[in-house]
Amino acid sequence: MKLDVTTRPRTLESYVGGEWVKGTGEGSTLLNAATGTPVARIDSSGVDFAGALAYGRDVVGPKLRRLSFHERAQMLKALGLKLMELKEEFYAESFATGATRADGWIDIEGGAGTLLSYASKARRELPNTRVLTDGAVELLSK
Repeated sequence: MKLDVTTRPRTLESYVGGEWVKGTGEGSTLLNAATGTPVARIDSSGVDFAGALAYGRDVVGPKLRRLSFHERAQMLKALGLKLMELKEEFYAESFATGATRADGWIDIEGGAGTLLSYASKARRELPNTRVLTDGAVELLSK
């Protein structure tokens, strides 16, 4: 997907309940910080936030809990690598906010790098299980 920040403003969507949805209202126009031209429109009116929480609890949560720590780490790694693959597109978006490349680096490459770092740390330091015993067994009675 190529982000085009030079043409007509696009409408930003929210990923809710397993699908991309647009707000139902007019929303707000986001402007290019340097030129003042519209870049995008954003609106969250009508978005089912309660449904989003329920989807997380009822659909996503059980799926994540079935994964081992290493499987979860692989997901973080895949996300971090995908973000790095798209970094130039994120820099173009960041530039439209008035940020320099150096300004955007901490959010773009720093954020993706944090995902990659956590993924690596999890694979190195956690067992390939779904449960982690926290400390030694403690006797509570004789």
